[in-house]
Amino acid sequence: MSLHIPDFRLIFSKDIGERNAGAYYFSQLFHSLIFLAPIWVPYYLARITAAEMSILFVAMYLSQMFFELPSGALADMIGRRQTILWGFVVAGISYVIYPLFPTFWWFLFLAICMGAADAFRSGSEEALLYDTYIQIGDEERFSGVYANGNVIYQVGLIISAAVGGILFGINEHVPFILYGVSLLIGATAALRYIEPKIDSVKFSISSYFSQIKLGTQEAFKSEYSKYLSLFFIFVGGISWSSTLYFNDFIMASLVPGDALRGIIFACMRIINVLVVMIVLQNTKIFNWSRTIIFFQIIMLLGYLPGAWLYGFVGVPFVLFAQIATTARWVILAPITNKVFSSKYRATAISALSLLIGVVYVALTGASSFLVPLLGIRVMFSLLGVITLVTVVPIGLKLLRVPGN
Repeated sequence: MSLHIPDFRLIFSKDIGERNAGAYYFSQLFHSLIFLAPIWVPYYLARITAAEMSILFVAMYLSQMFFELPSGALADMIGRRQTILWGFVVAGISYVIYPLFPTFWWFLFLAICMGAADAFRSGSEEALLYDTYIQIGDEERFSGVYANGNVIYQVGLIISAAVGGILFGINEHVPFILYGVSLLIGATAALRYIEPKIDSVKFSISSYFSQIKLGTQEAFKSEYSKYLSLFFIFVGGISWSSTLYFNDFIMASLVPGDALRGIIFACMRIINVLVVMIVLQNTKIFNWSRTIIFFQIIMLLGYLPGAWLYGFVGVPFVLFAQIATTARWVILAPITNKVFSSKYRATAISALSLLIGVVYVALTGASSFLVPLLGIRVMFSLLGVITLVTVVPIGLKLLRVPGN
């Protein structure tokens, strides 16, 4: 698998493989312009308590979990393009109107809307892209397009992180509004997707719940898929909660200045992209077994020392945690995709996302009383302990599964 400069002009192609790749590139770009990334912690803490902030993130993911499997099943039956579009529009509107009433209950309502929006996009876009290349008989191409999309996402994060802190200094509401506008533009890119022809079923209540059941079974259909799915769930749950919540929280304590923190975030993302590119260009070195070992090592290195991190010394360890998240999307997700059949792929992916959400909710929910009691640094170390008792043993078991 090689990485090259993505061609955004592909979105205007009539060929389904090229056009969906182009639409995916634009989708990733506009979804990645999260201008609020370096500033949401001080923004919230100026308006609500730390405990209420944790509740918001728990509510957002509970909402996503609630809609995750139904949205995946619906995407398999009525089309992924439609659910992707709904996700962009709902999220975009939510962020645009976010600053209207800066109260906990308003934030809570919009957090639920955002969780639902994420659920409709989660799994559907990935499954649409994968089935596109299954349809045209070029399955291997998926990995390259998917990797390019993730690099684009990282570049978008770099830009938004560098700019977000500066925008926050001008007006505290602008980062939220601009991200909402970016998502609405992303919706127009989603309109360019061509729905691949998949082995779908006609919508009915019975087929709806049957699709959910069979899709969930798909994720755990064999010993290999079971342990791979469990590995994906715990790597994803820990690293995703870290990316969405704990990384920004600990960075706010390590680097107090908003603008400076944004610039440091951007630099971290640049290093992140370079590491991913090096990994992707050396697939002979980074084989399957070393992929599993990599996640075990990078997550332990990133999280376990958390209690002893102060000032700029702590930044590289947060970077390790960032790399784990990016590698999960770029390296581990394609491996997991290959296990699922096309008919239930979106539902199976959504099932894993749902279980990742369970881990996320458990960690962020626990942080609502652990962080005030022990501090964010100790919480970071606890993520390392959880990695030690979940990711490490499951990974070792996965390495020993016959025929892996």
